[in-house]
Amino acid sequence: MDSAKSASASGLQTVVDVILAPSTAFERLRATPTWGWAFLITLVLYTLASYLITPAIVHGFQASWPAMVAGDPRVAQLSPDKQQQALTFTLLIMHFTWLASIIGTPVAILFTTIIMLVFNAVGRGSASFSMLWSAAANIGVPTLGLAGAVLAIIVLLRGADSFGSTMAVTAALPSLAWLLPSAGAKVVAFLSAFSVFQIWGAALLYFAMRITARVGAGPAVLTALLLPVCAGIVASFGAH
Repeated sequence: MDSAKSASASGLQTVVDVILAPSTAFERLRATPTWGWAFLITLVLYTLASYLITPAIVHGFQASWPAMVAGDPRVAQLSPDKQQQALTFTLLIMHFTWLASIIGTPVAILFTTIIMLVFNAVGRGSASFSMLWSAAANIGVPTLGLAGAVLAIIVLLRGADSFGSTMAVTAALPSLAWLLPSAGAKVVAFLSAFSVFQIWGAALLYFAMRITARVGAGPAVLTALLLPVCAGIVASFGAH
């Protein structure tokens, strides 16, 4: 019983330390990998945030629908009734897309872990899968959980009707996209991936690779940069 309580306390303390004292947290994760509390906190915050921003995403999609129709010859050639059917069906699906965050959370953590494993091998580090999974799960608290919570607060304060596109919702978080507000959609989508939370996460990844994995500065920097770059590329592909 005492060991279970100690592990629980250690898990919660690690979550706090990742935010306030990352060096201490990543040294602890190397010695005692813990991820349960981090995963639970991230899952709850991210799922709740996804649910709360759904009305804004739905409104943004509806507002940008005419432009999407005009820019897609396949949809433009449909009859008005068919276009309305397509819109209605898409909006129905979008009302439930927040459920994808339940699967998206572990997938995101696993993807981060795999990238860390690759550069752990490249940099001849000494971290195990358990160590890196635990580090990725704890980093997910600010990059997924807190980022989602802040975005949800921004959306609730502004109101769902203030968003003219789905991309405008994700761009509401402070990011590099704010430096080029009039840039093209794909550029804005790419830069939006570099939000303050993702930049924070990149710094945490660097520390995790240096402290938990024991790799050199080069592999650690590449790990930190690759994830937001990949996220930006994926986001830009879906931008219109």
